[in-house]
Order: sequence, then C-alpha cells, then structure tokens
Amino acid sequence: MRWVLSIFRLRCAPPPLREIPVLLLKCTAWGMISGPFFALFFAMMTKGPAAAFPLLAPMPLLLSMINGAVWALSFYIACGLGNSCLQRVIGGYPRAIGRPLAVIYNIAASSMAFVAAITLTSQIPGFKFEVPAPVFWRIVVIDGMIGGVLALVISAFVKLKMEVVRVQAQLRRNEVETARAQGRALQSQINPHFFFNTLNTISALVDDNPSDAKRMIGRLADMFRYTLGCTHTESVGIEQELQFVRDYLLIEQSRFRKRLRIELPEGPLPDIRVPGLVLQPLVENAVKHGIARRLEGGTVSVTIQKEGGVIRVAVRNSADEHGLIETASLYRTGHALENVRARLRIFTGVEDPLRLAQNSHWTEFSFKI
Repeated sequence: MRWVLSIFRLRCAPPPLREIPVLLLKCTAWGMISGPFFALFFAMMTKGPAAAFPLLAPMPLLLSMINGAVWALSFYIACGLGNSCLQRVIGGYPRAIGRPLAVIYNIAASSMAFVAAITLTSQIPGFKFEVPAPVFWRIVVIDGMIGGVLALVISAFVKLKMEVVRVQAQLRRNEVETARAQGRALQSQINPHFFFNTLNTISALVDDNPSDAKRMIGRLADMFRYTLGCTHTESVGIEQELQFVRDYLLIEQSRFRKRLRIELPEGPLPDIRVPGLVLQPLVENAVKHGIARRLEGGTVSVTIQKEGGVIRVAVRNSADEHGLIETASLYRTGHALENVRARLRIFTGVEDPLRLAQNSHWTEFSFKI
C-alpha cells in the first residue's frame, strides 16, 4: 500500500515533471481498484443489498473500474496537483491571506473536479447518470464546501507536519553539537595525561643517551603539533593516527630497548577516519600493563583489517596467565580506557564499541569503524 499512499502524500511544492506521469498512472490504478468497491457501496446504500449482485458481472465491473479511474484522476489533478502548485504561489503570503485563498481555490477545484468527472463518465457507453439539474448543482455546491473544509484541515496538518520536521531537525542538530562538544572535552583530557608520561620517559634518557633524548624531543614536538590539530577536528585519517602511534612507540622503545617489539601495518591503509588520539591510549595501556610487567618484555602490535563492510582496528600485547585483566574494574571514570570507549561511542553510535579479548598469551582491545 506504500505506493498508493505516495500518490496522495502532501507536498509543499509541485512534483518534478518526470514524476507526474508515474503519479498519474498510480492514481489511475488506485481508481480502477477502488471503483468497484465504491459502486457496490453506493448501490447497496441506495437500492439495497440485492442491487450489488448485477454489478459483479464482467461489463458492469469494467465500467465501475473506468468510472473509478476517471473520478480519481479528476480530483487528483484538480485538488492534489493543484494544491501543490498553489503552495508555491501563496507560500510567501501571511496566513490571513494564504488560508482564505487556499479555501477559495479548493471550493472551486472540488466543484470543477465533480463536474469534470460527471461529464467524462457520462460519455462512457452504458453509463447513465440521471439527476435533476437542481439536485446536480446542489451536489456541486456541497462538494465545493466539503473541499473548502478539507483545505482548512489539510493546511493545518501540513503546517503541523512542517513544524514537527523543523523541531526534529533542530533536535538532531543539537544532538550532533552536544556529541561534538563531549568528544572534544573527552579528547582534551588525553593530552596532559599523555605528555606527562612522555616527558617522564625523555627525562629518564637524558643522562644515559643524550642523542636519543634529542631525537625523542623532536618526535615529541611533532606529536604535540598533531595533538593540537586533533583538538580542533572531530576525526583524523587512520594513517595520521598510526604515524602518531609509531612516534610514541619509538619513544617507549628507547626506554625499554629490546624488551619492546613493535608490529605496525605496512603498505596502503583503508581510507577511514577515527577520533583523534584514540589509538595512543590503547597502545600506552598495552606497554604499561602488558610489556612493563614482563621481565622478558613482549610485542605490541596494531592491526587494521577489513571485515565485510567495516574496518576492524586492534591493539594487541603479549601477556601471560598472571596478567589477565579483570573486566569488572576495566573502565573507570577518568581513566584513559573509559575515555576512549566514551569517544568511540559518540563517534560510532555503538553502545559498547571497545572490545576486550584475552588469553594466557595475549591481550587485545579492538573496535570497528
């Protein structure tokens, strides 16, 4: 029934010319389907139930279908398409002028549609319409008055519908702005946390290896520039985020030496965007709670894989049976992992976007874009 309802959907502007033939065909089909039912209804109301049976014969059934198509087209062209064109004309007028004009037009359009339908159906062979002239014109006037009343009701409905659409659009804009503000606020919490830990790492290397410390300060300057850029944007390319993680892990590798092994994607990366600074806290968590606690160290790997219609991003670190994470205390307010989860929730719209998987050999956090 969706295509039937689409014929009569209320418009604030006329349909494109290319749609009109299709709409007329749909209207014709609807009229041919409904015509026999209206014929049966009026026959039973005026002449009793017995009058309905002759209408089921092939010829009367065909005539009622043609009759229904003529009536549907007459009223749709005069009132349906006519009103959509009228809205463009009176759209800029005040309500005190536009509403009376709409009522006057619909009175005239309904009366004209009735006269046109009667005139056309009277030309169909085998169709008879015998109504005295006074009764005929009385029906025309009543039909016009009904059209005027419907114009008032429909105009009120259209106005209400437009107001609902406007309010819904405003609510969506407010939700988007709120989500953006929350994302920026959460992202700003990452910056001081990250730089505090990184500066501690550099300070530990200044005496032992000044040249490495200088290189790390250069990397830190690049990373600081990146974090400032992230604060003013909702998302970044995955390649930029991965380069930031690479610089961070190289700084950490200077501290852990051979205990920290790094595996990062090579080659072309998918063209996707992620919230800025979403990978670094996961990588830092892998180093701090995975590698740092193991005397033999381990590997931190980042993988970016396509799975169906989504991209799966995962950060995995070496672990053992003594380093299993308790999921009950995993996400705590103010901590980096809860921050990442909250920003991914805003960005993806998924209630629980950050997934944890672990066994006696590794721990992995992942999310999908």
